[in-house]
Amino acid sequence: MSRPDISRDIWLRSMVILACLVIVMMGIRLASSTIVVMLLALFLAIVLEPVIVLLSRLWLPRLAAIALLSAGLLIALLLTLMQIIGSLPELTQMSIQMRNVLAEHLTTGLEPLTRLGLTLTSDELMALVDPGQLLRMATRTVGRISDILSAVLVVFLMVVFMLIEVPALTAKSQRLLHHSPAGLAAIRYGLSSVTRYLALKTLISLLIGLTVWGTLLVLTIKFAFIWGVLAFLLNFIPVVGSVIAAIPPLVQTFVFNGIGAGVLVLLAFVLINLILGCLLDPYLIGRKLDLSTSTVVISLLVWGGLLGITGVLLAVPLTLSVKLTLEHISGGEKLAILLGSKA
Repeated sequence: MSRPDISRDIWLRSMVILACLVIVMMGIRLASSTIVVMLLALFLAIVLEPVIVLLSRLWLPRLAAIALLSAGLLIALLLTLMQIIGSLPELTQMSIQMRNVLAEHLTTGLEPLTRLGLTLTSDELMALVDPGQLLRMATRTVGRISDILSAVLVVFLMVVFMLIEVPALTAKSQRLLHHSPAGLAAIRYGLSSVTRYLALKTLISLLIGLTVWGTLLVLTIKFAFIWGVLAFLLNFIPVVGSVIAAIPPLVQTFVFNGIGAGVLVLLAFVLINLILGCLLDPYLIGRKLDLSTSTVVISLLVWGGLLGITGVLLAVPLTLSVKLTLEHISGGEKLAILLGSKA
């Protein structure tokens, strides 16, 4: 076969692969509502499985361990939903008051400039920037969080049945792949990698959420629980999640509690993100997560576009799963190298 024929075949093969990829992505987008439920159930089961194993080692039968853990999580989820839903009307009202309160502060602050002959008014400044938009955006985000928590209630039974079926699925996979030890080892390695990442990320996010909640409570900042839940969830989003989670409580504190309280909250968030986000998180997870920074950022855009906010929250474990899959299929090794962080 001549060189032009080889080049044409390679080009045609690349176009076919690209077309298949586009079709798959369109299918994921169209079926996103169903896929989101399945992914939430799957990843929750992956996170909870180590806890079930630990409880089983304490001479507690597996079914009893699943029932105990499920009941505890369900109660915690319902209490969280009740707290968030109960605070939403007041939070919405405060976001409406944000513009008026900020306008009063600006009017007072601009008086010295008026004496100097400057005619800049608070309305002109508010036309340029309205920090109340940030709090309103946070209100919508919190409303979306409650939707996500409600969806967890829907997938609750799926998680329970998945946990019950884990031993049977393990036995079935061993029977199906008994002739392929390499394939079985690859599946085990992939599951252990994703499980380790999700477990550590959940633990660190929970620690950050509790720390934010406790700190804001000590500083007597309203809606401390909601901002703690927001910090917990958004910490799953790498790079920008912790920054986005800090903006709403900071805006609220500076406007309604004054500059002194705002500075304290700012320092608290800086310390929390520095110690837990920048030191503990990379130490526990970063060394084991072989994904480049650009891959993580692009994955946020891709999975967010396909699956919405759930895709953003699960972008890293989904991309890690894709990378591990590419490493063990023919022709995917080069793509896996491109996604990795090693040169």
